[in-house]
Parts: sequence; structure tokens; C-alpha cells
Amino acid sequence: MTVLYPRVRPALFAELDHASRRLDSGDPDAPVFLLVTSPDGGGKADTVRAWLDSGSSGRQGPVIEGDGDKLAHGYLAGLQPLVDRAVTLAEADAPELVSAAEQSLKRIFPHLESPAFRVPKDLTGVAGRDERTRFYFHEYQSKLLNGVYEFLEAFLASPGRPPHTLVIDNAERLSPTVMQFLDIVARRRGLCRRLTIVLLVNGEPDIALAEHGARVAVPPLTRPESRQLIESWGFAVPAAKQLDSLWRLAQGRPARLSALLRAADAKVALPDYLTFETHLDLYLSLLGERPRYDLLEQYVRGHCADDDPVAVRNYETYDAGIRERSHRGVLDGLAGTPEEVLHPVHHLALRDASDRMVALAPLSISLQEIGLYDTWFDLFSRFWADPQLRTLPGGGQTHNLVYLRMSFVLYSLGLAHVSIPYLDTFYEHFPQSLYTPTVLYSQSMAHGRYQSPPDLVTAERFALLNLEKLATEFQDHPKFEYIKVFAENALAYIRARQGNLDEALRLCTEGMDRMQKIYGDEKYALHQSILVYNTAQIYEMVKDFPKAHEIYRRTMALDPNYGEYANDLANMLQRTGQFDEALECYERAIALCPPYYEAHLNRARLHLQTGDRAAAEQDFLRVVELKPSEARAHLGLGALRLKQGRAAEALVSLDAAVYHDPKNAQAWSNRGLALSELGREQEAEESLRTAVARDPKLTEAWNNLAHVLYGSGHLQESLACLDNAVRLSADPDYVYNRAVLRLELADLDGAQTDIGLAAERGSDPAELDELRTRLAKARS
Repeated sequence: MTVLYPRVRPALFAELDHASRRLDSGDPDAPVFLLVTSPDGGGKADTVRAWLDSGSSGRQGPVIEGDGDKLAHGYLAGLQPLVDRAVTLAEADAPELVSAAEQSLKRIFPHLESPAFRVPKDLTGVAGRDERTRFYFHEYQSKLLNGVYEFLEAFLASPGRPPHTLVIDNAERLSPTVMQFLDIVARRRGLCRRLTIVLLVNGEPDIALAEHGARVAVPPLTRPESRQLIESWGFAVPAAKQLDSLWRLAQGRPARLSALLRAADAKVALPDYLTFETHLDLYLSLLGERPRYDLLEQYVRGHCADDDPVAVRNYETYDAGIRERSHRGVLDGLAGTPEEVLHPVHHLALRDASDRMVALAPLSISLQEIGLYDTWFDLFSRFWADPQLRTLPGGGQTHNLVYLRMSFVLYSLGLAHVSIPYLDTFYEHFPQSLYTPTVLYSQSMAHGRYQSPPDLVTAERFALLNLEKLATEFQDHPKFEYIKVFAENALAYIRARQGNLDEALRLCTEGMDRMQKIYGDEKYALHQSILVYNTAQIYEMVKDFPKAHEIYRRTMALDPNYGEYANDLANMLQRTGQFDEALECYERAIALCPPYYEAHLNRARLHLQTGDRAAAEQDFLRVVELKPSEARAHLGLGALRLKQGRAAEALVSLDAAVYHDPKNAQAWSNRGLALSELGREQEAEESLRTAVARDPKLTEAWNNLAHVLYGSGHLQESLACLDNAVRLSADPDYVYNRAVLRLELADLDGAQTDIGLAAERGSDPAELDELRTRLAKARS
């Protein structure tokens, strides 16, 4: 058993107090996190724990401690203990908080069952692994994390709940998922009013954390501090020269100092011309085989999370075969349990790369099914390019499925050019695999749907090859009819893109009917809902909106808890002017999903169509809260505020729009208009010139640029801009504006012609009469 020697550094309490007060300053730009940094073994955790216990921090509520090492403790390492506590307490005294957040909680924790949950999982969440080929969109993780954030915020704000402190050790090893959560905390800030987050970092902090942190750098131990620690641990105080040797070898780190003292206590001499590691090796040699083996087992069973230098060095120097057997023993105990996905340190400790890949396969698939793609790729991208692992036999194993699913995610992320070569490789090596129809289906989708620009010729070739293979080589496949229907559905999609909508509909409807006849309502329910959904989309493409509406409703009946179906139906209803039903569907989608920024964005546009600007603004603000990089929401807010005469606020939103989407000509145009209204004409001109460069067909940008140029006295260039606006649009206002300008330039005939054209296009008769009067005076 490892002996614990407290590494408390009381001299740092005052600095921690000062940094803590910066967090509590109330300044909107105040730091969000308390960052405590030092080399590994510097005493951060014990010092912060003692500081919080001392009461000098002023933080009286519960202290939750977590280890942020993603390899030792999983995808939510560091954050998990706080969420577990919050769920448990809320279930007992505020179950409505769990119910409100259940769409996020039950997806990010797929094994979590709670009596507070009110809605069954959607078919994606309950489908068997062999059926599940619908995966959440790559931005789904952000929705889940915003949902967890809002749950924790509501939990801590509930009546009688004291503020909490979360201390995360090894914060330099956090998963990308937790890093994204901390980014949400730093951006939204509300949670920090009730939760202090202390991040303990070995070495230099991540730059994104440092930007939002009040940092306390733990310095190396001084000689007097070293002496005080030695006394507190119960060791005899060494002579001055030996103390100097200990201090140098320890490099000022309490963890190393305690290890050296144990070596000295075992009669290992401590000459400082030997390295620290050498002293540990000599000490370990005196322990004996059984204590060393017990120490190894304890370290491995603790998921290699112990930072005691003796335990770490014992592990590093132990026989590799015995070490691997110890890890395999832990893996055997975790197999088939929810814990299996939380400790990849054991999978990665296997010596053979193919063994690692095979062992990691269940973890890989679990992370993908949750939608945590950044953490997934962080863990698995190292395997992607290995040619031997990509072709591990025999084409139908779980590790082969890992690569296939990775390729699916890659092309859905817009990286079809990275995905397609692997699909080619798989087909080349495993043409008879049970997964071959899936591979050919994926090739047709990668080329025809996800590649930019799509290659419909190649997509069609793969779709037809898939059907041919199924007919000639896979008739004995256990899911023959099921995969054949989906192969036909891929061809239907391609036919629709090619404009052959009749054949696309025939393929979809026949396949839909066949699935229902063969499998009924229960078997392959997920895929039946997807097939029906694809059929609805094609009816919408051919503008048979009543039939599309009917099929969308059938899709929602098959999978009533999948909010994305409700959102898509709402979009169609909005486009066809059925606003009340569309609003009901948007509300259903929002209720059934984790914080669903797309539905809020779509509903904001509906509110604009129905004239409810206040509701539209609230939805746009909700989108920005959930996804600050969503340029369309910033653009919507900017346009709305321009119409309300709030030019300065509009400019803030439009600056954000062009920052996140610099190719968006409409955003540049509206930004130019806002700048013009604020009297910043030179900047307005630059913004409008950018707009017409981005989209030379954006007529309102040409018109707005003409207005700015007119104001600065550039009349001929203004006229050229209006020429473009009139040529590109039938808007009578543009012709009217050009008539006014031509009149001012003494082009009386041109003005006369434009007055006539403006009348034809429906310009205001009274304004035209006034312009005719001015023209008559000019002629006289």
C-alpha cells in the first residue's frame, strides 16, 4: 500500500486568497477559473484541499474533487463527480430539474436510468448496435454539453443549495469534451456564480484555460519548506548537507522529496551525483518481489492514476509481460459493464497495436454512438493511418466496424476525401465481408451526398454495384431484404439528385411497403423510420406537400421521441405558410432534443414572417447563447435591430456575423448599412464593397453602396452601382433611385426613361408624379 505524505504548502494560502478574490470581483471580464500550476508532484492538490478546509477562501459549500485524466477516468473525467452528485441530489429533492434536462443527460450518459425521466429514448438510443447506422450530427456534443451546463446551473441555483467548489486535478489531461464544457462555462458565466472551478495543471496550462484563469504558480520548495515538510512527515531531520542533497534531487517537488526519504529510510545512500530515477531503482530493488508486485497491481487497478514517484517508477520498470497481464485482468473485469468505456489506459497499455485496436473497439463504438467525436478522434485518430490495422482480418469483426464507422463520421464532417480511400481499401481487402453492402452504400452516399461538389456518376456506379452484389453474392445474408431496401434507397437519393424524381419515389415507396410487409412495425424500427423520412423528403422535393406532410407525420409516429423529425416537418410547414402547425412542431422539436439551436433559428424566422419581432429576437439570442459561432443568428439579430433603429447594437451583431462567416455577402451588406447609419461612411463603403465582391448578384448591396457613394460625392460610380441593381432586380425602388440620380446629373432623357420603367415595375405613383414635376422644371 502506498504511504501518503501530505504535500501541503501553507505559504501559498495568501496567494490563493488573492486569486480567489479576483474570481469574485463581479467584473464581467473577471477570471472564471482558478488555475494552480506546477510541475508534477508539486503539492497542488493537497495545498488547495488544505486551503479550502482552512476557511480562508471564504468558500463554505461542498468541495467535489475529480481527476481530469481522460485515459484513467473517461470522457467526462474531472466533471463526472459533480454531475453524479447533482443528479443524485436532484432526484431526491428536485426531480423536475432532472426531467427538464433529461434529453441531454440520458444521451451523454446512455446507461443512466432515472425515476425522474419522463420521455422514452428515441429509436437511435434504443436500437441494437447491429442496426444502428444513424448517428448524431457532429455538433450534437455541443448541444449535450449546453444541456449539462444548464442542468448544473439550475441545480446550484435551486432553493437552499449552497455554492459548490469543483477541484479538477491533472487538468492538462482533460478530454476535448470537457475542454469544450469549460469553454461553455467561460462564455456563459452564469454557472460561476454558484460554482468555483479550480484546475490543477502539471506544467503550463492550455492557452484557452489560461485566457480565463486567475493563475497561481506553485514555486519549487525552498530549503526551509523542505525541512518543515520532512518534520511534518515524521522523518528525522537530516543534516544540513544531506538536506541540500535531498532538496536538489527533489527539484523542489514534495512528491519526489517523500520518495527520496523513503529510499533513505531503507538505507539507500543519497549521493546527489546519482539521478533521482537511480535512487528509486535502488530503493525498489530492496523492496522484494512480492511488495513490488502488490504495488504494481494496486497501481494498475487504480487505473494508473497514482502520481507517487515510487509507484510510477515501479510500473515503468516492471516486466512488460506481467504489466500487460495485469491490465488484461482489469479489462476482463470491466468487459460488458458501463465502466468499460471509462478507462482506456488499460486498452492502450497492450503492447501489440492490433490488440490495442481490438480491445478499444467497444469503447470506440460507444463514444461514437454518444456523438463525442472530438474525444473519439483524439483517442483513435492515431490508428487511422496504420495500414496494418486498417486491414485487420477478417472484415466482419468489431474492430473492422470501428474503421467503417470512423469513415461514416468523416464524410458526414465534410471530409469525404479522407473517408473514401478507406472505403476503397476495405472493399479491396474484404469483398465478401458481411459489411460489404454497407461499404458500397457508404461509397454511394460519400460521393453523391457528402462530397463537394457531389460526383453523381461515381455515386450511381457504387449504388448499382451494391444492388448487383446483393442479387448475386449476398442472397444468404441474414438481413438481405433489409439491406437491399437501403441499397435501393441510396439509388433513390441519387435519382432524385439527377432529377429523376418518379423513379426515386417508386424506389422509396416500394421499399417502404416491403419493409413493413416483411418486418412489421417492431423489427428494424429505426431503419423503417429513416426510410419513411427519406421518402417524405423526396415528396417535398417534387413539391407534393400534402403527401410529404402525411409521410412526415408517419415518420414521427414511428419515432415519436426524435425531435429532428418534428423540426424538418416544421420547416416544410413554414415554407408552405402553415405557420400555426409549424410553430407547434418547432416547440415539440425543442422539447424533445438537447438545447436545439437549429429549431430556435428556424422558429425565429417563422416569428419574423408572422411579425412577432420580440419572439424572433428571443430565439436569435437563444441561438447565440447555445452556438456563438452561428453567423445566421447574428445576421438575423443585426437585421432585426436595423429595422428597429438600433444601429449600434446591430453593428455588434453584424461584426460577429462577418467574423464567423466572412463569405456572407448579406452580412457585409447589412453591416455597411449599420455603419452608414452611424455616420461611419468610409467603413460603410468598405463593407459594402466587400459585400458585392462576395456576391456580385446581391442587388441591395449595390443599392446601398450607391447611396454611400452618392453621399461622398462619387456620383458616376454611384450610378454604375444602381445600373447593376436595376439589371439584377425588378425592384422599382432601384429604378426610382437611378431616376433621381440621373436627374441630378442632368441626364434628363435617362431620368425620363427610368420614370417610365419605375411606373411599369410598380413604384409609388405619388413619388413618381413629384419626380415628373422636377423633371419638367429641369427641362424648362
